[in-house]
Amino acid sequence: MAERDIDKLLSMTDSKYRLSVVTAKRALQLRSGAPSVLPVEQRVRTRNLVTQAMRELATGQLTVGTDLMDESRFHQDYVRQRQAQLQAQLSAERERERE
Repeated sequence: MAERDIDKLLSMTDSKYRLSVVTAKRALQLRSGAPSVLPVEQRVRTRNLVTQAMRELATGQLTVGTDLMDESRFHQDYVRQRQAQLQAQLSAERERERE
């Protein structure tokens, strides 16, 4: 995949280094629970998040720039959501045990 769209990806950034950083950050976002912009049939079946991030960037649906959501805020939002999910699961399990 990378070789196929590498020229397009490089044209979206000012250097190979920035492309590497942007791709790695998007892969981390995906690993942290960010929804993919790719349709289900285009997602990587091997769960290779770097390749998936590169495919997302190649679609042009993501913005590469400096005025984006702060990564620490994104992570904090994800942690809060995950904690709420776990708390709901725990409450449901306790409720089942009571019955």
